[in-house]
Amino acid sequence: MSRIFLTLAVFAITLLAANLLIGVTIGDFGTSSRAFQSAYHAYDQLADTSSDRVTLDQSESQLEQAAKQLKDQRSAFWLHIWVGMGAALVTLLVNSIAVTYFIGTNRWCREVVDAFSLDQGLAQRSQRLKRNAFPYALIAILLILFIAGLGAASDPVTLNPDAANWVEYHWGLAMLGIVVIGGCLLAQVTLIGKNYELIKEILVAAEAERERRSLARQPAEG
Repeated sequence: MSRIFLTLAVFAITLLAANLLIGVTIGDFGTSSRAFQSAYHAYDQLADTSSDRVTLDQSESQLEQAAKQLKDQRSAFWLHIWVGMGAALVTLLVNSIAVTYFIGTNRWCREVVDAFSLDQGLAQRSQRLKRNAFPYALIAILLILFIAGLGAASDPVTLNPDAANWVEYHWGLAMLGIVVIGGCLLAQVTLIGKNYELIKEILVAAEAERERRSLARQPAEG
């Protein structure tokens, strides 16, 4: 399981890193966004208050130029959006798999330990591994949601007047997030490996107990 999870983790980090690279190569989207936002709101204000047709036409022309520049840049930005959505979903999926895995195996460990009257320390170790894994999964999940949220907030299509101001925060958190999420996933890989070794230990102990019980019943059956 640890190898499978490691493969999924590497895939998720690769998608995140690729999307960060795509975003960086797009160019200064914040400047284009600010120009569009400024032209849009200037035109919107003039349309409501100005009766000077020449000024309004000039403002409209500036808006069209800003919109064209943003549209040309946004054509490449769509790739960033779709890859980002895919990377976020994969990251959420991988961490959810880890959470589900520890919930399921922890319950299995407790049931086997109780059924064969094994050392309760085995079940307690499983519980500790689950508790240790959950914070890493939660951090990674919350972080990818924050990154995606900042990406949406910095999208000028929302016509949010402060959209461009969120671009730097989005890039900064994305770069930091890849490192943190990668660390969280690797920590979960380590814990899954330890959990797998614990499961094998429980299986060996359960098999030994089953054989002991089988041998204990043989004289009575004879």
